[in-house]
Amino acid sequence: MRAAPVALLTAAILVATPTIASAGSDSPTPYTVTASGVSLPAGQVFREHGHVNYRATALDGTGEQSFNVHLETANGRSTAAYVGASFLDFAGAVAAFPAGFCVTWVQVEGFDEHFGEGGQAPECTPRPTPLSPAPPIPRPVPSPAPSTDVPDGGAPVATPTSPPTVEAPTPAPVTGRELAATGPAPEGVPVAGATPVARAVPTAAPGSTVAPGVAAADDGGLAATGSNALLVAGGAVVLLAAGVGALLLSRRSRRA
Repeated sequence: MRAAPVALLTAAILVATPTIASAGSDSPTPYTVTASGVSLPAGQVFREHGHVNYRATALDGTGEQSFNVHLETANGRSTAAYVGASFLDFAGAVAAFPAGFCVTWVQVEGFDEHFGEGGQAPECTPRPTPLSPAPPIPRPVPSPAPSTDVPDGGAPVATPTSPPTVEAPTPAPVTGRELAATGPAPEGVPVAGATPVARAVPTAAPGSTVAPGVAAADDGGLAATGSNALLVAGGAVVLLAAGVGALLLSRRSRRA
């Protein structure tokens, strides 16, 4: 009766032995590794005093570093948040490689399979997008100041001038002969050879018939009028004498 349970236990061990022996560090991992972190299989969580170890490099494969994460809720450790969770991020690699990194190897406590030993490719963060240069800010171009230089060709720039002042023409002086023929010159017209004489305006005597404001004729005006009369009388005498002479010559010629 006792031999049957022993035989069943032995058979169960033999069946399970190949399965256990087949699990190695280079076998496919039951957990999932990404550049963000490690996710345990469904229904499993990280336990107290567990650990996760991994290695990471820069994006170009240089500067490899190892990170050991010990899970503990006591002593105020920052890893207490992972206890009872099914995901653990690679916070150490993020701090060490701010420009990006690649996870090359991972070992999780409780699993014999190691990421990176079974031909798995490294998990890398996206490469940062290069910043585009800021577009130039257009700046207003100041207008050039007016130039005082001589322009091309050497011609100087003409300076604007005010229009010339036009003076009123001065009346031509009147000669003595023109004055004798035409009479006294108009007021304001100079007489050639005449000397200006300042004349006082006489005041009308009491009982005089001269109207106020009318000046009496001076001696110069009478002299000019008398000269004209003598010239006319002399001309008449000459013409009369010429006529008489002609008449006498005509009569003598007939008598002869």
